Amino acid sequence: MTAVEPTHISRPALPEIVSFEPSWEPQPAVFRFPAEDDPAPRPTQVLAMAAYSAMLGLTGVGVGLYGLVAVLRGAPAWYLPALAVLTMFSVALAVGAFLAVHQRTLPWILLLAAAPPMGCALLLAVSR
Repeated sequence: MTAVEPTHISRPALPEIVSFEPSWEPQPAVFRFPAEDDPAPRPTQVLAMAAYSAMLGLTGVGVGLYGLVAVLRGAPAWYLPALAVLTMFSVALAVGAFLAVHQRTLPWILLLAAAPPMGCALLLAVSR
């Protein structure tokens, strides 16, 4: 048995697609849990956000109860999934607002964006 050892192994050079060096410029996260060194949000802001979210939540409870009655009375098959998607989208936007509480305007934009899906769910529930 003979063994031939190559004197030179050549591999084609691969282009660098993504650099593997870490970026040292920190980019602020839009949605993040508060860190220990973050200043506390203003109590009035948290109270106003909680009141607005409570209004959205009570509307969602009303939509859910009205939807339950409609389903028990024989609503079409698309009715309950449509209500669920609209209310879950509204809840997701409200959760995003509370995760962005340390920013100035983003929580209010998200809370205002949470109202139209809940309003559509309310109109859908009442129209049935």
